Amino acid sequence: MSQVTRGAVVLSNEDINGGAELLLHNCEDCACAVSSKGVTAIPATSPAAALADDRAWTCAPEVVEIRLDPGHVLLFNPVGEGSPAVVNELAYRIFRRFTEPVTVRDVVAGRLAGEADDLMTTIGRLYQLSLVQPAGQPARPAFADSSVLTAWLHVTNACNLRCPYCYVHKSAEGMNEATGTAAVEAVVASAVRHGFFAVKLKYAGGEASLNHRLMVQLHRLARQRTAQNGLRLDATLLTNGVALPMPLIETLQAEGIKVMISLDGVGEQHDKQRPTVNGRASFPLVEATIARLVERGLAPHLSITVTNRNADGLADVVRFALDRELTFSLNFFRDNECAASFADLQYTENAIIEAMLKAFAVIEERLPRWSVLGAVLDRGQLLERRQRSCGVGQDYVVIDQRGGVAKCHMEIERTLGNVFTSDPLRLVRADRSSALNLAAEEKEGCRNCAWRYSCSGGCTIATFHATGRYDIKSPNCNVYKAIYPAALKLEGLRLLKYATAR
Repeated sequence: MSQVTRGAVVLSNEDINGGAELLLHNCEDCACAVSSKGVTAIPATSPAAALADDRAWTCAPEVVEIRLDPGHVLLFNPVGEGSPAVVNELAYRIFRRFTEPVTVRDVVAGRLAGEADDLMTTIGRLYQLSLVQPAGQPARPAFADSSVLTAWLHVTNACNLRCPYCYVHKSAEGMNEATGTAAVEAVVASAVRHGFFAVKLKYAGGEASLNHRLMVQLHRLARQRTAQNGLRLDATLLTNGVALPMPLIETLQAEGIKVMISLDGVGEQHDKQRPTVNGRASFPLVEATIARLVERGLAPHLSITVTNRNADGLADVVRFALDRELTFSLNFFRDNECAASFADLQYTENAIIEAMLKAFAVIEERLPRWSVLGAVLDRGQLLERRQRSCGVGQDYVVIDQRGGVAKCHMEIERTLGNVFTSDPLRLVRADRSSALNLAAEEKEGCRNCAWRYSCSGGCTIATFHATGRYDIKSPNCNVYKAIYPAALKLEGLRLLKYATAR
C-alpha cells in the first residue's frame, strides 16, 4: 500500500488510477442488469453545513464490517449508495463515534488527538459512502433505468459440443440473412422507440461461430443502423472456443466484437462437462483458441459455469484465468428441461460454498487490479444496487433463429411474437405469463434482507424451476449470504494493494 498512513484514511475504488474501468460487470452470458447507470451518488456535504446540522447522526445500521488486518477494516453499506471502503484505525475510530446518535458538532467538540486536521474530511467521506447518516434518514438507492437495450441473437441452433447443462434443444437449423436483417432492424427500431442510447448485441447459439459469416454481416448492418440513429453499439460473441481460426479472430478484432469463452475447468474438469459431439476432449482446442486470442491482443472474458461435476476444480480454472490476466465470471448451474436427466449436476450448498471459498483463496493470492465484486457472485454483484437481478422483461430481448421473440434465452422456445411484425421490446414488456422478473421488495424472504439489492432475489427462472414461484427468494440464498462477506474481503485487499490515499 502506497498511501501515507498518518491521519485518517478512507479508501474506495475512486482512489485507484483508472478505477472506473476496473469495475467488471458480469452480464456477458446472461441478461444484463436493468440498471446500467448505477445509483445516484450522495452529494457532498460541506464542513460548515455539517457543523450547523442540529440533527443527530449515526452509523448506518446495515453496515458490514470486515477486519482485513490489524490496521484496516472494510466498511460497506449494502442498502446505501456508496461503494466498499477501507479505513485505517483512526478513520474507523471516527466512524465508531457515531455508534450512538450524536451531532457532528459534538463529535468535533470531543475530538481526540490526531483528529484535528482531517476529522471533517473523514466524516464527509463516510457520509458520501453511506456509512454515517442523519438518524432516522437512511440513504437508499435511487435506481436509474438502463440506457442500453440488450439483444441475444441466436444465430444458429447447431453446436459442436454437448454440454449437459445446456438449455437448448440442438438442431442444424441456423438463422438466415432475411431473418437476421429483420432482427437487427427490429432491435434498433425498438431502441429508438423506447428512448435507449445504446444497443448491446450478443451473438449466441448453439455455437455462434458456426454461422460466423452471417454474424459478421449482421454486425456490419448493426453498426450502420446504430450510427444512423445516434446509438452506441457494443457486441460480444458468446462461444465455446473450439474453433476460432486466426482469420475469424482478426475479423472480430477489426469489427470491434468482444469474445466471451465458456471454460469450466482445466483439462478433464472442463472435458467432463463440455465434451465434443463425439464425446472427445475439447479443452486442448479451447486452450489453443485462448492463446491465439491473447497473442492477437483480443483477450477473451471467461465464463465459468459451476456444477457438482466441476466444483472441486473451480480453484484451478480461476488460477488459469489469473495467470493469463484474463477476466472471468462465475455462474451457478441453473436447472432446465434439457438438463433434467443429469442428476449429478446439482450441487449442495456446502459443496458450492467450499468450492467458491477455495476459488476466492486463489484470487487473494493473485489479486487482480480489477474488482471481482461484479463477476464472481453468480446472479448477484456488489458494484451497484439493483432492484432486479437482470433485464428480463425490462431491457432485454431474445431472438431465435427463426426470428421468434422471447423474454429469456433460458426460455427461448417460449416465443411471444416475431421480429417481422412486432416491436420486440414491447412484446417482452407486455408479457405477464412467464419469467416474471419482480423487484426484490416483491419477493418473500428478500424484502428486509440487507443483501436485497445485491442478489435481487437471484435468477427468476431458476427460482421458478425450483419453487414454482417468482415471488420468493432464490434457492441459492444461503450460498449468497455465505460468500458475499468473503468477496468483500477480496475487494478490501484489492484497495489496500492498489489504492492511493487522497
